[in-house]
Amino acid sequence: MHRSSLFRTFLVVMAVAVMALLVTAPSMAAPANPCAVPVDVNRYGMKPFQNPPVISSVGGVLTATLDIRYTNPATTMIGECHLKLRSYGGTLVGPTLRVKPGDVMKIVVKNSLPPVPCKPEESMAMGHMAMSSDVYNWTNLHTHGLHLSPGDNPNGTHSDNVFINICPGTSARYEIHIPKDQPPGTSWYHAHLHGSTALQVSSSMEGAIIVEGGLDNVPQIKAAKDQIFALQQISYDSKGEIENAADMYDNWEQTGSRTMVNGQLVPKIEMRPGEVQRWRFIDGGVSESLYLQVAGMALNEIATDGNALGRIDVWRTPLELEPGYRSDVLFKAPLRPGRYYLTSGAVSVKLSLLHLAAPGEAAVVHKATPATTVAVIDVTGPVNDMPLPTSAELAPYQPFKPITNAELNGAPQKMSFALEEADCSGPGPCKPCPPGQECDYQYMVDMYSYPKGPTRFLKLNTASEWTLEVASTSAGQAHPFHIHVNPFQMVRKGPTGADETVWKDTLMVREGAPLKYRVVRSRYVDFTGAFVLHCHILPHEDSGMMQKVEIVK
Repeated sequence: MHRSSLFRTFLVVMAVAVMALLVTAPSMAAPANPCAVPVDVNRYGMKPFQNPPVISSVGGVLTATLDIRYTNPATTMIGECHLKLRSYGGTLVGPTLRVKPGDVMKIVVKNSLPPVPCKPEESMAMGHMAMSSDVYNWTNLHTHGLHLSPGDNPNGTHSDNVFINICPGTSARYEIHIPKDQPPGTSWYHAHLHGSTALQVSSSMEGAIIVEGGLDNVPQIKAAKDQIFALQQISYDSKGEIENAADMYDNWEQTGSRTMVNGQLVPKIEMRPGEVQRWRFIDGGVSESLYLQVAGMALNEIATDGNALGRIDVWRTPLELEPGYRSDVLFKAPLRPGRYYLTSGAVSVKLSLLHLAAPGEAAVVHKATPATTVAVIDVTGPVNDMPLPTSAELAPYQPFKPITNAELNGAPQKMSFALEEADCSGPGPCKPCPPGQECDYQYMVDMYSYPKGPTRFLKLNTASEWTLEVASTSAGQAHPFHIHVNPFQMVRKGPTGADETVWKDTLMVREGAPLKYRVVRSRYVDFTGAFVLHCHILPHEDSGMMQKVEIVK
């Protein structure tokens, strides 16, 4: 047969074979988008626990550069989703900054994000989230939990000033003087420019600050391994990025996203039977309530919001962490080897919260979060039965004296959060939506949506009592109250069910909660200047649930 005939015969046979294959082979579904489906924890999680990288002070000075830029999608992934997110240095968690009381932190914040229209003086007066997408590349820095000057230094550097705007392509120098009497403990830092806070923090722009000393010197705590848990709700869309704050929650719910730990998915902690570790929990998420527990085990709390309790609180029920909260616990591994789980309990529908969809659109209900595993604990090897400290041994480390009735020489303060349909078009406070009129949901403090509203003035070297409320018209809402510069004394229900006094800087305020759990006391010492109080559900803050505060002589 001629060669060309053989070739034609071959082509005919191949064509028939291909047609038969197409007819008989089962149809193949297109592969799922890895950024839009739940991540397989068994495949991509449970890698060895890693603390974030550390930058420590040397000779009383900590020097660091926080370079704000996108992560590299080629190397930054959650599961198989390639991520392009705003970050500090291209990683999913910022470095841990370790200092001592009296140290100085010299930090350069370098904004390497793409250029957009931006003026430094626009800063916090810009308005609400998503008013312009340009704001998502604007930024600044807040050191959450430290007792610091809220303004600038005589040499032109910044302290904890959240009113400045660092535009893309520019840098800002911070010189943060840690007071010599700063209580040692766990604080954190994160972006805090009004309008971009939620998007940037949910992208991973946060990190721990550890002020050394105090409890670190207790022998049983000094012997324990120090583990930092930056608990994050990292958000991204089906492209692995987030360029619109209104899209943050869509992906979170569609993918069954989990709280990450230092950018890790359900990390694995290895412990010896009886070993004690110190776990520093930082709820650096934007909105999720966490209720942490290890079934059948105790979380032994020794500090809350960076302030030593002066005792050990043994939590066998879930430990509550709301956005902005911190808690230091000592975890003692069981003597029986095996795998154990650090879980976050489900958030009830009653505590579900409204979030802004976009300016001018109706708010949407954020679904309740189901119970999930945060980390696994593998207990193996020879027994290492380590002791826990006693409350008597921890008592000397309580940082503050109680604020007594006799010390309340400042004017009583009252503050109310409200999230409801309202008319804010006039010059005064927002008004309830008139019957028959359509109004947007408004996020308000004392019925003003930031940046509108008067400044709250407080006097230096006074102390006052605050009554915190959620407006009765806000339909069962709950909002974490956070105030900068000075911590506050409050009453909570302890692990035994009895009331106890603690010092914090963030408190979840629930409508209808007993008054004693909504009253706090604070003293204003050392620093004058302007700062803010706000709801630490960050989309609420960015949408106007914030108020300017100023301490004056």
